[in-house]
Amino acid sequence: MNLILQTIPSPLVSELLADSRFDGVIIDTEHGYFNHETLYSCIQVITLNRKKCFVRFTDLNKQLVRMCLDAGIDGAIFSTVEDSETGKSILEYCKYPTHGGKRGCGLVRENKWGKKPLGESQPMLVAQIETKKAIDNIDDILQCDFDLFLIGPYDISSSLGVPAQWDNEVYLNYVDRIYDKVALDKLGLFFPTDKDLELFRTLKKSRPTLLVLGIDTDFILKGLDNIKI
Repeated sequence: MNLILQTIPSPLVSELLADSRFDGVIIDTEHGYFNHETLYSCIQVITLNRKKCFVRFTDLNKQLVRMCLDAGIDGAIFSTVEDSETGKSILEYCKYPTHGGKRGCGLVRENKWGKKPLGESQPMLVAQIETKKAIDNIDDILQCDFDLFLIGPYDISSSLGVPAQWDNEVYLNYVDRIYDKVALDKLGLFFPTDKDLELFRTLKKSRPTLLVLGIDTDFILKGLDNIKI
């Protein structure tokens, strides 16, 4: 599954991204500036275009997370999960009791306002592994039943004191520890720009389940740079 990151708070941008060759869009509330109404509209546009819609959260902001789950997102990505306690809190809040959690049911967009069985659907839940502490605690975090674990190379390298030094042995050893522990069918990689696909050479050749390939702002800037004046 190939997804693109949206940081620009506009349903029009969502429509353009959903109309691309990507399998879906990640709405980034960590580095984007979405208000609730715009965020809800972006989710509507993406899902009505029959593309996958994920939302990335900085933390377990219960109001924001609940709103997005009720809106019918396909997946929720949680930034900087560093221990099992955090992971278990996320899973408990986001899963219905039928899936082992404590999420409450409502007549919401996710279930077509009651036309679909309540508590039936369960979005994909993703933990982002992006710090030295998280990798040191990887065995502990893997006790949590997340659907996927997403590697953030830039933040990992920064937390190790070697930002964007992709051939640094310390960085390579830490990323290898993730690959040694996490099966490919539960692994994702985040490449902010298309040139970062070169990071594949610093990781492994095998293709993981999820690839996040670029950010809306980067594609716009590249398009502007290619204009000949």
